[in-house]
Amino acid sequence: MKKIIIAAISASIAMAGGFTSKYSSETISVKEALKLKDDAKVVLEGKIKSHIKSDKYEFIDKNGDVIIIEIDNKKWDNITVNEDTPLRIRGEIDKDFTKTEIDVDSVEVVK
Repeated sequence: MKKIIIAAISASIAMAGGFTSKYSSETISVKEALKLKDDAKVVLEGKIKSHIKSDKYEFIDKNGDVIIIEIDNKKWDNITVNEDTPLRIRGEIDKDFTKTEIDVDSVEVVK
């Protein structure tokens, strides 16, 4: 009887919900990100190559591929970076007819 109760409790715990991030836990390359559909959630690692204007930056991954990213001031979370700072960005693909960019939701320094 005890085994049946334990099995039932275990099964209900296994079926219980939990946290699932809206972001993939895997980082992808810029090349892979460029192939995704609009609004796809992404995680990339690399560096900011240059500041274009306002909240637009060129982001380069370890393969040397580049994509434009948009980081609103409030998304910086009080961190300061330069061209040599390794970053992990989380955001979503912003695709239209002529360009693909990433609208960044969070920025973190990779240590």
